[in-house]
Amino acid sequence: MTALHALRLIVIGPLPPPVYGVTVSTSLVLANQHLRERFSVEHLDTSDHRTGVNIGRWDLTNVLLGISAVVRVNRLLAGERGIVYVPISQSTGGFLRDSMFIRSAARRGWKVVGHLRGGEFSEFYARQPRLSQRWIRLTLKKLSSMAVMGSSLRSLFDGLVPDERIAVVPNGTPDIDQDGFKRDPGTVLFLSNLMPRKGIVEAVETALKVLESCPDARFLFVGESRDAELDRRLHERARSAGDSIRFLPEAGDEEKRRLLLSSSLLLFPPIAPEGHPRVVLEAIAAGLPVVATNQGAIAETVTDGECGFVLDEPATDQLADRVIQLLGDADLRQRMGRAARARYLAEFTEEAASRRFADWLTEVATLQSTAGG
Repeated sequence: MTALHALRLIVIGPLPPPVYGVTVSTSLVLANQHLRERFSVEHLDTSDHRTGVNIGRWDLTNVLLGISAVVRVNRLLAGERGIVYVPISQSTGGFLRDSMFIRSAARRGWKVVGHLRGGEFSEFYARQPRLSQRWIRLTLKKLSSMAVMGSSLRSLFDGLVPDERIAVVPNGTPDIDQDGFKRDPGTVLFLSNLMPRKGIVEAVETALKVLESCPDARFLFVGESRDAELDRRLHERARSAGDSIRFLPEAGDEEKRRLLLSSSLLLFPPIAPEGHPRVVLEAIAAGLPVVATNQGAIAETVTDGECGFVLDEPATDQLADRVIQLLGDADLRQRMGRAARARYLAEFTEEAASRRFADWLTEVATLQSTAGG
Protein backbone atom coordinates (compact mmCIF):
# COMPACT_ATOMS: atom_id res chain seq x y z
CA MET A 1 0.00 0.00 0.00
CA THR A 2 2.99 2.34 0.33
CA ALA A 3 2.91 3.21 -3.36
CA LEU A 4 -0.65 4.48 -3.01
CA HIS A 5 -0.14 6.34 0.24
CA ALA A 6 0.38 9.75 -1.34
CA LEU A 7 -2.27 9.36 -4.07
CA ARG A 8 -4.84 12.11 -3.75
CA LEU A 9 -8.47 11.18 -3.18
CA ILE A 10 -11.10 13.92 -3.36
CA VAL A 11 -14.32 12.87 -1.64
CA ILE A 12 -17.30 14.91 -2.80
CA GLY A 13 -20.41 14.89 -0.64
CA PRO A 14 -22.58 16.56 2.03
CA LEU A 15 -22.40 16.21 5.80
CA PRO A 16 -25.20 16.31 8.41
CA PRO A 17 -27.45 18.00 9.24
CA PRO A 18 -29.90 16.98 7.98
CA VAL A 19 -29.35 13.30 8.67
CA TYR A 20 -30.11 11.11 5.65
CA GLY A 21 -28.38 8.38 3.67
CA VAL A 22 -25.81 10.38 1.70
CA THR A 23 -24.81 12.70 4.57
CA VAL A 24 -24.25 9.72 6.88
CA SER A 25 -22.35 7.88 4.16
CA THR A 26 -20.07 10.86 3.49
CA SER A 27 -19.29 11.04 7.21
CA LEU A 28 -18.36 7.36 7.27
CA VAL A 29 -16.21 7.66 4.13
CA LEU A 30 -14.25 10.52 5.68
CA ALA A 31 -13.80 8.53 8.89
CA ASN A 32 -12.60 5.43 6.99
CA GLN A 33 -9.17 4.65 8.45
CA HIS A 34 -8.33 2.22 5.66
CA LEU A 35 -8.75 5.02 3.13
CA ARG A 36 -6.53 7.35 5.14
CA GLU A 37 -3.80 4.71 5.34
CA ARG A 38 -3.77 4.33 1.55
CA PHE A 39 -4.70 7.78 0.17
CA SER A 40 -4.31 11.47 0.89
CA VAL A 41 -7.99 12.25 1.52
CA GLU A 42 -9.51 15.67 0.81
CA HIS A 43 -13.16 16.66 1.13
CA LEU A 44 -15.28 18.91 -1.08
CA ASP A 45 -18.29 19.75 1.10
CA THR A 46 -21.59 20.04 -0.82
CA SER A 47 -23.77 20.37 2.29
CA ASP A 48 -27.11 22.14 2.32
CA HIS A 49 -27.83 22.30 6.04
CA ARG A 50 -31.46 23.24 5.62
CA THR A 51 -34.17 20.61 6.33
CA GLY A 52 -34.50 17.48 4.24
CA VAL A 53 -37.46 19.05 2.41
CA ASN A 54 -34.94 20.79 0.12
CA ILE A 55 -33.29 17.59 -1.10
CA GLY A 56 -33.55 17.32 -4.88
CA ARG A 57 -35.43 20.59 -5.30
CA TRP A 58 -34.58 23.49 -7.58
CA ASP A 59 -34.28 26.79 -5.74
CA LEU A 60 -31.86 29.70 -5.78
CA THR A 61 -29.90 28.45 -2.77
CA ASN A 62 -29.40 25.01 -4.32
CA VAL A 63 -28.27 26.56 -7.60
CA LEU A 64 -25.77 28.85 -5.85
CA LEU A 65 -24.46 25.97 -3.72
CA GLY A 66 -23.99 23.89 -6.87
CA ILE A 67 -22.11 26.67 -8.70
CA SER A 68 -19.92 27.22 -5.64
CA ALA A 69 -19.10 23.50 -5.44
CA VAL A 70 -18.12 23.34 -9.12
CA VAL A 71 -15.81 26.34 -8.69
CA ARG A 72 -14.22 24.81 -5.59
CA VAL A 73 -13.69 21.40 -7.17
CA ASN A 74 -11.82 22.98 -10.07
CA ARG A 75 -9.46 24.58 -7.58
CA LEU A 76 -8.89 21.25 -5.86
CA LEU A 77 -8.16 19.53 -9.18
CA ALA A 78 -5.02 21.59 -9.66
CA GLY A 79 -1.78 19.80 -8.91
CA GLU A 80 -1.03 16.09 -8.74
CA ARG A 81 -3.81 13.88 -10.12
CA GLY A 82 -5.55 11.05 -8.26
CA ILE A 83 -9.14 9.85 -7.82
CA VAL A 84 -12.35 11.84 -7.47
CA TYR A 85 -15.25 10.12 -5.67
CA VAL A 86 -18.76 11.35 -6.58
CA PRO A 87 -22.02 10.11 -5.00
CA ILE A 88 -24.38 10.05 -7.98
CA SER A 89 -27.64 11.96 -7.75
CA GLN A 90 -30.95 10.69 -9.13
CA SER A 91 -32.48 14.13 -9.71
CA THR A 92 -32.06 16.37 -12.75
CA GLY A 93 -30.41 19.27 -10.96
CA GLY A 94 -28.29 17.03 -8.79
CA PHE A 95 -27.00 14.98 -11.71
CA LEU A 96 -26.26 18.12 -13.72
CA ARG A 97 -24.03 19.32 -10.86
CA ASP A 98 -22.43 15.85 -10.54
CA SER A 99 -21.76 15.79 -14.27
CA MET A 100 -19.78 19.02 -13.90
CA PHE A 101 -17.62 17.36 -11.23
CA ILE A 102 -17.12 14.25 -13.37
CA ARG A 103 -16.32 16.06 -16.62
CA SER A 104 -14.00 18.61 -14.98
CA ALA A 105 -12.00 15.86 -13.26
CA ALA A 106 -11.86 13.58 -16.30
CA ARG A 107 -10.78 16.46 -18.53
CA ARG A 108 -7.83 17.07 -16.23
CA GLY A 109 -6.77 13.43 -16.29
CA TRP A 110 -8.15 12.31 -12.93
CA LYS A 111 -9.79 8.93 -12.46
CA VAL A 112 -13.40 9.43 -11.44
CA VAL A 113 -15.62 6.94 -9.62
CA GLY A 114 -19.34 7.17 -9.00
CA HIS A 115 -21.32 5.63 -6.17
CA LEU A 116 -25.08 5.22 -6.47
CA ARG A 117 -26.59 4.97 -3.00
CA GLY A 118 -30.19 4.73 -4.22
CA GLY A 119 -32.12 2.47 -6.54
CA GLU A 120 -33.95 4.73 -9.00
CA PHE A 121 -31.33 5.64 -11.59
CA SER A 122 -32.88 3.69 -14.47
CA GLU A 123 -36.25 5.35 -13.78
CA PHE A 124 -34.57 8.75 -13.55
CA TYR A 125 -32.81 8.15 -16.87
CA ALA A 126 -36.01 6.97 -18.58
CA ARG A 127 -37.83 10.19 -17.59
CA GLN A 128 -35.25 12.46 -19.22
CA PRO A 129 -35.64 13.96 -22.70
CA ARG A 130 -33.42 12.51 -25.40
CA LEU A 131 -30.82 15.28 -25.24
CA SER A 132 -30.45 14.85 -21.47
CA GLN A 133 -30.13 11.09 -21.88
CA ARG A 134 -27.26 11.63 -24.28
CA TRP A 135 -25.59 13.94 -21.74
CA ILE A 136 -25.99 11.27 -19.04
CA ARG A 137 -24.57 8.51 -21.25
CA LEU A 138 -21.55 10.56 -22.26
CA THR A 139 -20.94 11.60 -18.66
CA LEU A 140 -21.08 8.04 -17.34
CA LYS A 141 -18.59 6.94 -20.01
CA LYS A 142 -15.99 9.07 -18.24
CA LEU A 143 -16.18 7.02 -15.04
CA SER A 144 -13.47 4.50 -14.25
CA SER A 145 -15.89 2.62 -12.00
CA MET A 146 -19.46 2.82 -10.73
CA ALA A 147 -20.41 1.28 -7.39
CA VAL A 148 -23.90 0.08 -6.46
CA MET A 149 -25.19 -1.07 -3.09
CA GLY A 150 -26.10 -4.65 -4.00
CA SER A 151 -25.82 -7.20 -6.79
CA SER A 152 -29.51 -6.78 -7.62
CA LEU A 153 -28.83 -3.12 -8.46
CA ARG A 154 -26.24 -3.73 -11.17
CA SER A 155 -29.00 -3.74 -13.78
CA LEU A 156 -29.74 -0.06 -13.10
CA PHE A 157 -26.86 0.76 -15.44
CA ASP A 158 -27.64 -1.73 -18.21
CA GLY A 159 -26.61 -0.07 -21.47
CA LEU A 160 -25.08 2.87 -19.62
CA VAL A 161 -21.99 1.49 -17.87
CA PRO A 162 -20.08 -1.63 -19.00
CA ASP A 163 -20.60 -4.50 -16.57
CA GLU A 164 -16.87 -4.78 -15.87
CA ARG A 165 -16.85 -1.22 -14.55
CA ILE A 166 -19.65 -1.86 -12.03
CA ALA A 167 -18.63 -2.79 -8.48
CA VAL A 168 -20.86 -3.90 -5.62
CA VAL A 169 -19.96 -1.90 -2.50
CA PRO A 170 -22.67 -2.27 0.17
CA ASN A 171 -23.14 -0.11 3.22
CA GLY A 172 -22.13 -1.03 6.72
CA THR A 173 -23.05 0.63 9.98
CA PRO A 174 -21.43 1.18 13.37
CA ASP A 175 -22.20 -1.46 15.97
CA ILE A 176 -24.90 -0.87 18.57
CA ASP A 177 -24.04 -1.45 22.23
CA GLN A 178 -26.47 -4.14 23.37
CA ASP A 179 -26.40 -3.29 27.09
CA GLY A 180 -28.88 -1.28 29.10
CA PHE A 181 -32.28 -2.01 27.57
CA LYS A 182 -34.88 -4.74 27.83
CA ARG A 183 -37.05 -5.60 24.85
CA ASP A 184 -40.78 -5.00 25.01
CA PRO A 185 -42.27 -8.10 23.33
CA GLY A 186 -45.26 -6.15 22.01
CA THR A 187 -43.60 -3.08 20.46
CA VAL A 188 -43.27 -2.78 16.67
CA LEU A 189 -41.00 -0.03 15.36
CA PHE A 190 -41.16 1.95 12.10
CA LEU A 191 -38.03 4.11 11.93
CA SER A 192 -37.76 6.24 8.80
CA ASN A 193 -38.95 9.48 7.26
CA LEU A 194 -42.76 9.45 7.25
CA MET A 195 -42.99 9.46 3.46
CA PRO A 196 -45.29 7.44 1.16
CA ARG A 197 -42.27 5.95 -0.67
CA LYS A 198 -41.03 4.51 2.64
CA GLY A 199 -44.29 2.61 3.07
CA ILE A 200 -45.68 4.73 5.91
CA VAL A 201 -49.27 4.43 4.65
CA GLU A 202 -49.00 0.64 4.30
CA ALA A 203 -47.30 0.39 7.68
CA VAL A 204 -50.15 2.24 9.43
CA GLU A 205 -52.73 0.06 7.69
CA THR A 206 -50.73 -2.99 8.74
CA ALA A 207 -50.73 -1.76 12.34
CA LEU A 208 -54.51 -1.41 12.34
CA LYS A 209 -54.90 -4.96 11.00
CA VAL A 210 -52.47 -6.36 13.58
CA LEU A 211 -54.30 -4.63 16.44
CA GLU A 212 -57.50 -6.44 15.49
CA SER A 213 -55.80 -9.73 16.44
CA CYS A 214 -53.20 -8.44 18.93
CA PRO A 215 -54.86 -5.61 20.87
CA ASP A 216 -51.91 -5.41 23.30
CA ALA A 217 -49.43 -4.59 20.52
CA ARG A 218 -47.90 -1.10 20.29
CA PHE A 219 -46.66 0.61 17.15
CA LEU A 220 -44.15 3.46 17.16
CA PHE A 221 -43.77 5.51 13.97
CA VAL A 222 -40.59 7.53 14.39
CA GLY A 223 -39.27 9.98 11.82
CA GLU A 224 -39.46 13.36 10.15
CA SER A 225 -42.78 14.31 8.59
CA ARG A 226 -42.42 16.44 5.44
CA ASP A 227 -46.06 16.59 4.33
CA ALA A 228 -48.60 18.26 6.63
CA GLU A 229 -51.59 16.88 4.74
CA LEU A 230 -50.24 13.31 4.83
CA ASP A 231 -49.46 13.78 8.50
CA ARG A 232 -53.05 14.84 9.16
CA ARG A 233 -54.47 11.85 7.26
CA LEU A 234 -52.22 9.38 9.07
CA HIS A 235 -53.17 10.72 12.50
CA GLU A 236 -56.85 10.64 11.56
CA ARG A 237 -56.57 7.07 10.27
CA ALA A 238 -54.80 5.93 13.46
CA ARG A 239 -57.09 7.79 15.87
CA SER A 240 -59.23 4.73 16.61
CA ALA A 241 -56.17 2.86 17.89
CA GLY A 242 -55.56 5.38 20.67
CA ASP A 243 -52.15 5.06 22.32
CA SER A 244 -51.50 1.75 20.54
CA ILE A 245 -50.22 3.78 17.58
CA ARG A 246 -47.89 6.70 18.35
CA PHE A 247 -46.12 9.13 16.04
CA LEU A 248 -42.81 10.43 17.36
CA PRO A 249 -40.33 12.97 15.92
CA GLU A 250 -37.02 12.07 14.31
CA ALA A 251 -34.78 10.37 16.88
CA GLY A 252 -31.22 11.32 17.78
CA ASP A 253 -28.51 8.69 18.08
CA GLU A 254 -29.14 7.70 21.69
CA GLU A 255 -32.91 7.68 21.31
CA LYS A 256 -32.58 5.62 18.14
CA ARG A 257 -30.43 3.11 20.04
CA ARG A 258 -33.04 2.90 22.80
CA LEU A 259 -35.82 2.30 20.29
CA LEU A 260 -33.90 -0.40 18.41
CA LEU A 261 -32.97 -2.25 21.58
CA SER A 262 -36.35 -2.01 23.31
CA SER A 263 -38.64 -2.94 20.39
CA SER A 264 -39.51 -6.45 19.29
CA LEU A 265 -39.25 -6.02 15.51
CA LEU A 266 -38.76 -3.48 12.73
CA LEU A 267 -41.54 -2.90 10.21
CA PHE A 268 -40.20 -1.24 7.05
CA PRO A 269 -42.25 -1.83 3.86
CA PRO A 270 -40.99 0.69 1.24
CA ILE A 271 -43.03 0.84 -1.95
CA ALA A 272 -40.43 2.65 -4.10
CA PRO A 273 -36.89 1.69 -5.12
CA GLU A 274 -34.28 1.80 -2.37
CA GLY A 275 -30.51 1.44 -2.26
CA HIS A 276 -29.21 -0.17 0.93
CA PRO A 277 -31.33 1.35 3.72
CA ARG A 278 -29.35 2.12 6.86
CA VAL A 279 -32.34 1.52 9.09
CA VAL A 280 -32.31 -2.14 8.06
CA LEU A 281 -28.60 -2.39 8.87
CA GLU A 282 -29.15 -0.67 12.22
CA ALA A 283 -31.97 -3.08 13.02
CA ILE A 284 -29.94 -6.21 12.35
CA ALA A 285 -26.99 -4.72 14.23
CA ALA A 286 -29.36 -4.42 17.21
CA GLY A 287 -30.48 -8.03 16.77
CA LEU A 288 -33.96 -7.01 15.65
CA PRO A 289 -36.04 -9.16 13.26
CA VAL A 290 -37.17 -7.22 10.20
CA VAL A 291 -40.44 -7.32 8.26
CA ALA A 292 -39.80 -5.53 4.98
CA THR A 293 -40.47 -5.43 1.25
CA ASN A 294 -38.03 -6.42 -1.45
CA GLN A 295 -36.67 -3.07 -2.55
CA GLY A 296 -33.04 -2.36 -3.39
CA ALA A 297 -30.59 -4.55 -1.49
CA ILE A 298 -32.97 -5.39 1.38
CA ALA A 299 -33.33 -9.04 0.34
CA GLU A 300 -29.54 -9.33 0.14
CA THR A 301 -29.33 -8.10 3.73
CA VAL A 302 -32.31 -9.72 5.47
CA THR A 303 -32.45 -13.41 4.62
CA ASP A 304 -36.16 -14.17 4.23
CA GLY A 305 -37.39 -16.68 6.80
CA GLU A 306 -34.12 -16.50 8.72
CA CYS A 307 -33.52 -12.89 9.83
CA GLY A 308 -37.12 -11.79 9.31
CA PHE A 309 -39.53 -11.69 6.41
CA VAL A 310 -39.09 -9.95 3.03
CA LEU A 311 -42.23 -9.68 0.90
CA ASP A 312 -42.32 -9.03 -2.81
CA GLU A 313 -45.20 -6.55 -2.45
CA PRO A 314 -46.34 -4.29 0.41
CA ALA A 315 -49.65 -6.16 0.79
CA THR A 316 -50.96 -5.14 4.19
CA ASP A 317 -52.65 -8.51 4.88
CA GLN A 318 -49.36 -10.33 4.33
CA LEU A 319 -47.37 -7.77 6.30
CA ALA A 320 -49.83 -8.08 9.18
CA ASP A 321 -49.62 -11.88 9.09
CA ARG A 322 -45.81 -11.76 9.44
CA VAL A 323 -45.97 -9.22 12.26
CA ILE A 324 -48.60 -11.27 14.10
CA GLN A 325 -46.47 -14.38 13.65
CA LEU A 326 -43.48 -12.70 15.25
CA LEU A 327 -45.44 -11.04 18.04
CA GLY A 328 -47.02 -14.37 18.97
CA ASP A 329 -43.85 -16.47 19.00
CA ALA A 330 -41.07 -15.38 21.36
CA ASP A 331 -38.80 -18.24 20.28
CA LEU A 332 -39.13 -17.23 16.62
CA ARG A 333 -38.37 -13.58 17.46
CA GLN A 334 -35.28 -14.54 19.42
CA ARG A 335 -34.06 -16.97 16.77
CA MET A 336 -34.52 -14.45 13.97
CA GLY A 337 -32.98 -11.70 16.08
CA ARG A 338 -29.87 -13.83 16.70
CA ALA A 339 -29.66 -14.66 12.98
CA ALA A 340 -30.00 -10.97 12.09
CA ARG A 341 -27.21 -10.03 14.48
CA ALA A 342 -24.99 -12.82 13.11
CA ARG A 343 -25.64 -11.60 9.55
CA TYR A 344 -24.61 -8.10 10.58
CA LEU A 345 -21.40 -9.29 12.23
CA ALA A 346 -20.49 -11.42 9.22
CA GLU A 347 -21.16 -8.89 6.43
CA PHE A 348 -22.24 -5.41 7.42
CA THR A 349 -20.08 -4.03 10.22
CA GLU A 350 -18.56 -0.61 9.75
CA GLU A 351 -15.13 -2.26 9.59
CA ALA A 352 -16.19 -4.66 6.82
CA ALA A 353 -17.78 -1.85 4.81
CA SER A 354 -14.78 0.44 5.29
CA ARG A 355 -12.41 -2.24 4.07
CA ARG A 356 -14.60 -3.07 1.05
CA PHE A 357 -14.78 0.61 0.13
CA ALA A 358 -11.01 1.09 0.45
CA ASP A 359 -10.32 -2.09 -1.51
CA TRP A 360 -12.58 -0.87 -4.33
CA LEU A 361 -10.75 2.45 -4.66
CA THR A 362 -7.39 0.73 -4.34
CA GLU A 363 -8.31 -1.51 -7.26
CA VAL A 364 -9.39 1.52 -9.30
CA ALA A 365 -6.11 3.26 -8.50
CA THR A 366 -4.03 0.32 -9.73
CA LEU A 367 -5.99 -0.40 -12.92
CA GLN A 368 -5.12 1.06 -16.29
CA SER A 369 -7.66 3.79 -17.02
CA THR A 370 -10.19 2.83 -19.71
CA ALA A 371 -12.82 5.51 -19.18
CA GLY A 372 -13.53 8.05 -21.90
CA GLY A 373 -11.59 11.31 -21.70
